Amino acid sequence: MPITRRGLLRAGASAGFLAILAACDDGVHSAATDKQAPDPSLAEIGPLPSAAVDRTKFAMVGDSITKASSKPLTSVLEGLGYTQINIDAEVSRRIDVGDGRSEPLSGVKTMNGMIDMGVNPDVWAIAMGTNDVGKYPDAAAYSSLIDELMAIPDAEVPIVWVDVYNPNQLAATKMFNLVLRDRARARGNATVLSWFELASVPGNKLLRSDHIHPNERGTLVFADLVSKALA
Repeated sequence: MPITRRGLLRAGASAGFLAILAACDDGVHSAATDKQAPDPSLAEIGPLPSAAVDRTKFAMVGDSITKASSKPLTSVLEGLGYTQINIDAEVSRRIDVGDGRSEPLSGVKTMNGMIDMGVNPDVWAIAMGTNDVGKYPDAAAYSSLIDELMAIPDAEVPIVWVDVYNPNQLAATKMFNLVLRDRARARGNATVLSWFELASVPGNKLLRSDHIHPNERGTLVFADLVSKALA
């Protein structure tokens, strides 16, 4: 079945996605409560900068959410003309924790390893943080994590980072997503996409019973979320 943006967005959410959460220190509320007041600080930021040449090379580092979505994402990217697609995603992957033996190789080590192997994309995508929220004490710690990963690609290479949704660590999730936007602005040449805004909407039916991982429909919407920044 062909994947189209209109079909994906219609399947994933109604027009004008519901707003997300108001501030990091609000505590844990239901999505139905938090959607009352739009917060522009948690909206998607920055269109992907236009390129002098067509982009054909794409690389992505992610966790289980990306792993589940890799097939539809690859299909959509191929439809956009990407001919070199490298997606490395592992269950339970964290940003800077993991040696690849007792736990999955970290996102930092994975990206460095891909570059060492000659992966040189026109755009990097990152979908990391779900397994890190709630494991660090404050915004400064999240800032250091995000900066570490964002500093690996050359500054001239655009980054697309998909934010996180973990309802079991909602306050920490909001904090991480706000810090992510701040650090993306500081880096420049970076786009933040709001998976939170889609996944947290009640009744969208994008997630499995654990309320974190995308179901089949959710993987299509996740793929479209990434691809629309590249189209």
